[in-house]
Amino acid sequence: MTISHGQDRRHSRVASVSTYARWLLLAVAATTNYAAGCHTLNTPQTTSLPLRHERVRDQLIIHSAFDMPERHRLVEELCAQRSDLAVKLMLPTSDEPIHVYLFDKPNEFSAYMRLHYPELGPRRAFFVEGDTRLAVYAQWGDRVAEDLRHEVAHGYLHAVVPNLPLWLDEGLAEYFEVPRGTAGVNRPHVEALLAEREAGTWTPSLPRIEAIQEASQLQQRDYAEAWAWVHWMLESTPERRVELCHYLQRLRETGVAPPLSHAMSTSSPQAEQQLIAHLESLRTR
Repeated sequence: MTISHGQDRRHSRVASVSTYARWLLLAVAATTNYAAGCHTLNTPQTTSLPLRHERVRDQLIIHSAFDMPERHRLVEELCAQRSDLAVKLMLPTSDEPIHVYLFDKPNEFSAYMRLHYPELGPRRAFFVEGDTRLAVYAQWGDRVAEDLRHEVAHGYLHAVVPNLPLWLDEGLAEYFEVPRGTAGVNRPHVEALLAEREAGTWTPSLPRIEAIQEASQLQQRDYAEAWAWVHWMLESTPERRVELCHYLQRLRETGVAPPLSHAMSTSSPQAEQQLIAHLESLRTR
């Protein structure tokens, strides 16, 4: 089972670009060691889940402790994200259900987390991939839209592409967590990376983040850099977008693919410099 979850890290984004971090951890081991994003955690089944109300929209089955409008604008945005993701990444859509559990009281969500996932610590949302089930658990609050866009993006991706590399899985989720119509620009990431670049504390390296296999090894800038590589490939030139989409297609068809940096060393030998120039262009927009 794979777990991806959004720690309560977004408040620090507001406070300072140097401490904005996404404390997402992917595949935190509970009872077994981490291996290719898999665990033998049991999907929790308990009456403490918010099951009073249910809405079915396309691939999403939304369970909540509170009644929601039939056409809630956030749900509409999440449904639209499904087609946005498929078109942008040249992927098919899936009809595999993604169960979304929405807790309306922070204390109930925290109690659920402590009971079933005590190793994860405080957070507002997380995604779980089991052998036969995709699920998102989230606390309803001021940042729920950002949380759900990120975690539901994981669900859409995992429904159609197996064995996503850790960096790419998180980079894509970071790209799709921002509101529609913003071309995937994650502004705090832009500012933080360029600030570190100017301070001499960061140099982009795709092979470096590709080598990170466990989420516990990811640092704050790694999440930002993963987003930056994804955004550069999707938004700089049509050729780079096609290269990334072909990589995803290979994973979808075969389940395996060499590191993306191998192909990029030939197609974009100046990738690091081009990535920095791309970030600088985003800052001036």
